[in-house]
Amino acid sequence: MSELLKKIKVDLTNAMKREVEFRKKGEVDKQTVAQKEVSRAIISMFPEIGIKPDKATDSDVIRLLKKYINMEKTRQLYVDKHLTESDVTGINGAELNKLVSDKINELGEKLTSQKIEIAMSYLPKSLSEDELIQWIKDNVDFSQFKNKMQAMKVIMTAHEGLDGNITKQILLKHF
Repeated sequence: MSELLKKIKVDLTNAMKREVEFRKKGEVDKQTVAQKEVSRAIISMFPEIGIKPDKATDSDVIRLLKKYINMEKTRQLYVDKHLTESDVTGINGAELNKLVSDKINELGEKLTSQKIEIAMSYLPKSLSEDELIQWIKDNVDFSQFKNKMQAMKVIMTAHEGLDGNITKQILLKHF
């Protein structure tokens, strides 16, 4: 079983215990409830990728975390009214996906919530833009590729959990 999934399960158990303690006092702790909801959501997503949790790798868990974060960011767009019913009325699925993706990219780190922060805390820490640029210069031979974007696979494989959109932007801007 993935070490990352083990951590999520331990955090779920601890959150459930904390929630019981708070409820005994007649209180509710939003952070504890959010932790419990995020952990349960990630665990419940395994059937979507056709893998049993006990057979999951850290890569599988990271993939689910990214999917969950994207779903939460999409939900947050509507909660924070960055997108309204009038914005999405009459557009097809592809246009909606592009609109949502563009809006998420536009808002960047401003688009967040407690659940998003919790889920992001499980992702491996990314390199800074400068560190990634230097790593690419030191480790990627662009002459091996017909197109510089083909190097993304090499970069993403070497840096598990790296944001593909950021990597793409760096390749387009600096190489």
